[in-house]
Amino acid sequence: MSSPHKHNRYSDSNILTMESVYGTGFLSPGGADEVAEIVADLPVESAEVLDLGCGLGGASIALVRDHAAAHVTGVDIEPAVLTRAAALVEEFGLSDRVTLRETTPGPLPFEDARFDFVYASAVTCHIENLPPFFAEIRRVLRPGGSFTGGEWFIGRNVAAYSQWDDMLREKGLNFFFVRWEHFGDALHKAGFDAPVFKDRSDAVSALCTRILERVRGELRPELRSNLGTDGYEAFESWAASRNLAVAGGGALYRHFRARNPGSTGA
Repeated sequence: MSSPHKHNRYSDSNILTMESVYGTGFLSPGGADEVAEIVADLPVESAEVLDLGCGLGGASIALVRDHAAAHVTGVDIEPAVLTRAAALVEEFGLSDRVTLRETTPGPLPFEDARFDFVYASAVTCHIENLPPFFAEIRRVLRPGGSFTGGEWFIGRNVAAYSQWDDMLREKGLNFFFVRWEHFGDALHKAGFDAPVFKDRSDAVSALCTRILERVRGELRPELRSNLGTDGYEAFESWAASRNLAVAGGGALYRHFRARNPGSTGA
């Protein structure tokens, strides 16, 4: 399984900022509403779910609380976010149904055919070599199980995308965005059935615009307190660049679903 070259480290102030902007338990836009959109019409009730790259635990909690998953195992490579996730799981009284586990880049620490679903939101963009990563996900899925989530992709406006990508690289963030067609090909090479994509770019663009307005308005005093003046300005610049990339067609956001048709041959 391929892995990122390095971790994206989260300080306490980073975590506080993300939750102020995106909601309790979340590191990216949409919150529990976006989780609901991603798993809509999927039989999550009573399922065993792996939340891959669970972050602050918001999706893991939502999958149990709102969608009646039997149990969610949330894994992440970042100890700081898992500490916050554990506190939230306990706060919601879900410690018996949500298990959190720190992992290292490499093969997933689970037996074959362990889960009914694997959920991943804004995670695969940190992976440079997708086919072996997807093959490892397929290995831990039961026959007929689904891999589902949401992800950012490169859009048709190369200039708008490049501006965003350059900004991320200047900040030392490790992202490996691809076109959604490349993503689908990688799933196929890993043995998944033909994936289904749902374009959510317009909805997420509107959400990113509202987020930017809040960052520049009502959240500004809080964020300046959390991050300091330079940190706030860097965060505002990042949010503005993302907003331009999505609104300008440089970045796309799509939901995806892919089914494990059967034996991995392992």
